[in-house]
Amino acid sequence: MHRVLLAGLKHEANTFVSGVADLDTFRRYCLVEGQEIFGPARGSGQEIDGFIQVAAQAGVELVPTIAGSAGAAPPVADAAYEYVRDKVLAGARAQQGRLDGVMLSLHGAMTTESLEDPEGSLMAAVREIVGPAVPIAVSFDMHCHFTDQKAGAADAIVGYHTHPHVDFEDTGARAMRILVKAMRGEARPVVAHRKARMIASAENHNTGRAPMKDLMDRIAAMEREPGILAATIFPTQPWMDVTELGWSTVVVADGDPALAQARADELAAMAWERREGFLVQKTPINEAVEKALGSGGKPFVLADSSDSVTGGAYGDGNILLRALLEMGYRESAYLTLTDPEAVGACFATGVGSEVTLPLGGKLTPQFYQPVTVSGRVKMLSDGRYMCELPPGPIEIGRTAVLEVGRISVVLSERPAPTIDQEAYHSVGLEPRKAKIVQVKSPGGFRAVYGPFAAGIFELAAPGPTDSELTRLPFRRIRRPLWPFDPELTSPW
Repeated sequence: MHRVLLAGLKHEANTFVSGVADLDTFRRYCLVEGQEIFGPARGSGQEIDGFIQVAAQAGVELVPTIAGSAGAAPPVADAAYEYVRDKVLAGARAQQGRLDGVMLSLHGAMTTESLEDPEGSLMAAVREIVGPAVPIAVSFDMHCHFTDQKAGAADAIVGYHTHPHVDFEDTGARAMRILVKAMRGEARPVVAHRKARMIASAENHNTGRAPMKDLMDRIAAMEREPGILAATIFPTQPWMDVTELGWSTVVVADGDPALAQARADELAAMAWERREGFLVQKTPINEAVEKALGSGGKPFVLADSSDSVTGGAYGDGNILLRALLEMGYRESAYLTLTDPEAVGACFATGVGSEVTLPLGGKLTPQFYQPVTVSGRVKMLSDGRYMCELPPGPIEIGRTAVLEVGRISVVLSERPAPTIDQEAYHSVGLEPRKAKIVQVKSPGGFRAVYGPFAAGIFELAAPGPTDSELTRLPFRRIRRPLWPFDPELTSPW
C-alpha cells in the first residue's frame, strides 16, 4: 500500500486592505489536525474529499497532517503561517523514508507579512525533506498566484476548471489520480508553465462564456491528447501587490517537458490575444437601479464587486445603500454590510427597537465613509450557518437585520460571503422575493443567482477589489504589465 502525506492550506490575500489574518481567523474557518481532517472532509465536496475517494479506490494510505483555511482576507500573520507550515513539515519529517507521495490542497494566492509566496516556500521545504524521488502533487484554486518556486517544487499541478468555482471535489480527484499513476510507475509527470504579462479583474473569468470559455475548450481538448495529464489556466487573484503577478498557464505532461511547454505557451498566447475581452464594462449605480425599477421582474442582482468579500475586502462598502437612500428608493432590497459597531448597537437595543446609526465605511476608510440611517432592528443572529459555495460551515460573528424602510441591511461583525444565498437565508430573507439583491462578488455568485435573476448588473464603484486595477496602489508588480502598460505588444 502506498503512503501519501496529506495537508491543506487555504487563504486568498488582498494586500489593499489593512490588518492580518491570524490563527483565530483560521480557527473560525477551519483548522483541523491529524485524523480529525477526515471527519469534516468526507462528503464535503472539497478537494480533500476528492483525494480521499481516489485514495480509497486505489488502496492508498493517507497520512494526514493539518488542514486550515482563512478564507479571503488580508495577508496572513507570520506566526499563523509558521504554525501551519511547521505542522506539515513535522509530519513530513516523521514519515521521512516511508512516504511514496505527497498530496497538498492549496489555494495558491496566500501572502504573509513577510512572504509573497509562502505556499511555494512550503512546497519547496516539503520537497527538501522528502527528496526528489517522491512525487508531489498539488491542487490549486483557479485564482492561484503561480510562481517559479511552485513550479519547481511539484511533479503535478492541477487547478479548478470552473468559475464560478464548483469543481472542488473533481479537482482533488484529478490531482490524486495523477499522483497514483506516478507512484505506480504508470506515468512520469513533468510540469511546464508560462507567465503572461497581463492581469484582469475576475468578472470575466467566467468559464461558461467567451473569452474564458475559448481557453477552457482548448484545455479540454489538450487533456484528451496522448501524453497530456493536466492543463490549467491561472488568471490569478488580481488584488495582491506581488512581484510575479500575472496570468499563468500550467501543463503536466507524461515525461515530455517539450510537449508540456508547447501547450503552456499556446494557452498563454490564446489568453493574451483575448486580453481586451477580459476588461469589465460596469453600470453606474443609479442607472442599474432605474433599470430594475423599470422592469416587472425580480430579483435584480446588483454586484458590488469592488467590495468583494471573496476577493479579500472587508465588505463595509456602503455606496449602494447611500445611492438607494439618495434616490428615495421605495421597493424591497437586500444588502450586506460588515460593521461590528452597528451590530453591537443593534444587540444593545434589541429586536423591535428603532435606532439611528452610521453604517459602513469604518474598516476601509480610504474607499468609503459612513452613512447615517434610521431603522428598526428586525432580527438578531449568532452568524453561524452552512455555506453552499464552497460547502462548509462559516461564522460571520453576531449578525443583525436592520430595516431601513423596505431596505433590509444584513449587518455582521465579520465579512459575509455572498456567492451563494446563505448569508440572507440564515436570517430569514429570501432573495427571490426582493426587487434588488446586493452581492459582493466579481462573478462567483452567478452559479447560484444566474438561473433565477431577472437581471444582473456589475456596479461601477471604487473599492479594494476594484475592476479598474490601474486605480489601485500597486508598487511591487513587474512592469511592463497589461493593462498598466496598454502599449505592450509582447505577451512574455
